[in-house]
Amino acid sequence: MFLLKNLVAAVVAAVVLAAIGVTAVVSALNPTAGEVAANTPGTEPQVPPAFYGSR
Repeated sequence: MFLLKNLVAAVVAAVVLAAIGVTAVVSALNPTAGEVAANTPGTEPQVPPAFYGSR
């Protein structure tokens, strides 16, 4: 019975750590709109960015 309790506790701890890890990776790879705006130099709200191209 003691072995089963340890196994369940280890599984719960592993699930919690995995969730924290996945959340950290997703937040590192997906920047917020504020971060994108802060790292984009010289943006004018009425002018589209250059990466859209022109007609």
